[in-house]
Amino acid sequence: DGRPSPENSKGYAILKDLLNELGNGMGESEAPFSVLVVDDEPGLLTSIRQVLTTYGYLVDVAADGARAMTALTDQHYDILLLDLAMPGVRGTAVLDFVAERGLDLAIIVISGTTSVAEATAAMRRGAVDYLRKPFGPEELLGCLANTTRKLRLERSQRILCKRLEVSERLHRFIVNHSPDLIFVLDAENRFVYLNQQVKTRLGFEAKPLFGRPLLDLVAPADRGEALRLLRDLAEEARQPQIVELRLLHADSHPGDDLILEPLVIVEITASAIFENNDAAVPRFAGSYLVARDVTRHRRAEEDLQRATARLEHVVRASPAVIYSRTSEPGLPFSFISANVIDLLGYPAEDLLADPKLLVGLVHPDDQGRFTQGLDIKVRLLQASCEYRLLHRQGGWRWIRDTARLICDVEGRPIEWVGSWLDHTEAQLLAAQLTHQASHDSLTGLANRHAFEHRLQQALEIAREQSVEHALLYLDLDQFKIINDTCGHMAGDALLRQLSRILQTRVRRQDVLARLGGDEFGVLMEYCPLPDAMRVATSLCKAVSEYRFAWGDKTFQVGASIGVVPIHAASDSLNSVLSAADSACYAAKDAGRNRAHLYAENDVELARRQGEMQWVARINQALEDNRFQLAFQPIMPIALGQLAGQHYELLLRMEDESGQLVMPGAFLPAAERYHLAVKLDQWVVGTALDWLLEHPDHLDHLALCSINLSGHSLGDEALLSYLVNRLAGQESLTGKICFEITETAAITNLYQALHFIHTLKDIGCRFALDDFGSGLSSFAYLKRLPVDFLKIDGVFVEDIADDPVSLAMVRSINEIGHVMGMETIAEFVENDEILAQLRGIGVNYVQGYGIGKPRPLAELALVEPPVLGARH
Repeated sequence: DGRPSPENSKGYAILKDLLNELGNGMGESEAPFSVLVVDDEPGLLTSIRQVLTTYGYLVDVAADGARAMTALTDQHYDILLLDLAMPGVRGTAVLDFVAERGLDLAIIVISGTTSVAEATAAMRRGAVDYLRKPFGPEELLGCLANTTRKLRLERSQRILCKRLEVSERLHRFIVNHSPDLIFVLDAENRFVYLNQQVKTRLGFEAKPLFGRPLLDLVAPADRGEALRLLRDLAEEARQPQIVELRLLHADSHPGDDLILEPLVIVEITASAIFENNDAAVPRFAGSYLVARDVTRHRRAEEDLQRATARLEHVVRASPAVIYSRTSEPGLPFSFISANVIDLLGYPAEDLLADPKLLVGLVHPDDQGRFTQGLDIKVRLLQASCEYRLLHRQGGWRWIRDTARLICDVEGRPIEWVGSWLDHTEAQLLAAQLTHQASHDSLTGLANRHAFEHRLQQALEIAREQSVEHALLYLDLDQFKIINDTCGHMAGDALLRQLSRILQTRVRRQDVLARLGGDEFGVLMEYCPLPDAMRVATSLCKAVSEYRFAWGDKTFQVGASIGVVPIHAASDSLNSVLSAADSACYAAKDAGRNRAHLYAENDVELARRQGEMQWVARINQALEDNRFQLAFQPIMPIALGQLAGQHYELLLRMEDESGQLVMPGAFLPAAERYHLAVKLDQWVVGTALDWLLEHPDHLDHLALCSINLSGHSLGDEALLSYLVNRLAGQESLTGKICFEITETAAITNLYQALHFIHTLKDIGCRFALDDFGSGLSSFAYLKRLPVDFLKIDGVFVEDIADDPVSLAMVRSINEIGHVMGMETIAEFVENDEILAQLRGIGVNYVQGYGIGKPRPLAELALVEPPVLGARH
């Protein structure tokens, strides 16, 4: 209303104090009298307290003068009954205490003596009466009655004076501190009084305005209305006149009839002042105007009108349908925006005219959600829900209904307003995303996440109901050939076609899923194991009979399947999947395109699971740096061979307890599970670092042999690593010899040739390890540009006793020499074998008879081996 906030107003504080004073004074005469009784006789204190309390007095007692002083300090009393003769602090000291502090109370002295002097002295000290012990209740009450009459009379007089004073101050406050403008005009409509609001509201000082006409403060455009008001007042208007005018502010600068800001809009209530009211024609003496500042109210109305116009524009432009309805469900709508026709095909008029129409459009499955949503809105004041409504032309529209309950100031519901937003596309997208989250995008089958969720449920059902299920883990055979030959588009097409074939061979209730790559899973719930095996065999047969055509090529693939029973004793989800994976690979090892049933005592599966455990141990050992290198010397038999130290580096692993593990325990698992390349890179990197850190040793080094696995021969990343590490290290590359097995070289012949040629071009040498164990050794030997042949120890260890082994070693040695290679014999355990090898003409020997493997840290201390010496 334009008034300053009362809570922040100094005038409000004054008004509050005045009203409190007036209220306190009005209630003072009715308040009961309070009495403090001071005596050292406990029985008397109790008796007096009971009597006075019965007659409506507020009574406190004190047993000595000190306590009486404390009570008088803490609280006001109307009457003090005081015994003068008390031990310790006497009553006279209490009288002095009251006099010194000017306490306003009536004192009645009670004493057991009849001393007139004592009574006189007490009266001089301020006592109003005297009671001599012993006295009865009537005497006590009579004495108090006389005293209270005097007090009540004094109190009434005091209250009356206070009321007059407060009323006068309140009147001055109301007049001088009214929140409204108050003007008094004389008969010429000039100011004779203005209250202080003229400064607060209009910015003018009151004194300079005295004697000026009212029209000087009225905006030019409103002066005609002001003149009409003043004319009506002068023409004996008996009723107050009300008009709204715009008044100038001190900061206004009006021109010719121009309305310039700032202006103050006021609602004026004007009353005429007449003299000689008893005369037939009273004389007009002036007028009394009270002007209420309504500027903010009018501005708020204008803002509301603009906001309403903006809201109507927003509603028309909004994609959401806006509505309002009463707070009780089932009652008709009071408003629906016109764009509802775009959402439902019905005009707003139809929905407003027929309250049942909307309910009939709700999807049958959503009726409960629709009704519950309304109840929730009423209960929570604001909420949202989703349901489907039928479009007039057919088809369901998902509606997101968001509503807010509007309440009055007392919290009673009035209506709720809300919006309908078309959520159809979002719902369809959510459904699509939900489907994608649980299905494979390529085949449309369930994905691994959904499959594992169902499998976990099946495990729980098996434990709770003691029923049996079956898990089939399927991996395609020869799939990689199609991917490598025809590309991934062909592989994707094959997976889609096989997915449809597999679906035709499983039961409708079974869960068929693509688990990743070319791996599939089938969960057969409530299925006996024999039936599951028949299905697995059927799947193998269906896949093997299928012919995949791509361009001018036709391919045949197979499937290896691991079958695992699921029952009450089955372990966790991970263990069941691990068992299925192991059974699947057992089927591959057994010849592929077959099903293998998992069993707890299966030796092959136990071996594979043991290897899988080694995988985790190998990775952890790499992370903990628990691998070590050892070396075993290679000794020349004849003079003129390599000068300096010549040895082979061997790998060792330290287990969790600190014991060394030989490579025969963990290398098969590393080969099978593709960890061999990682181990080879660690060996090569560690060996090169050690050699570069020991330049003195490197100066006396003839050759360092390092073993590489068959997987490393086809690993381009490892080859790049070796080339980068050895680049610019001419003093080092000529002293590195990589050993590869005959089987690995022949199996990956083209990759091996590329690998060997690349490293030989930068100075490295190669040895063909375990030569003689393969079936085609001599046929492939001439294609492998190696520098050394390491004769398989299987032949070497028996040459002293077996003529056939001797002939094999001699033959290999001769062929190697013919092809320009040097030969190394392994497994040289004693002097007899060494003598035979010297006679044959083998170049180098290696074995426990020459020197056992020792830690790499001891290598710098080792002198080059002497021919025939034992280490």
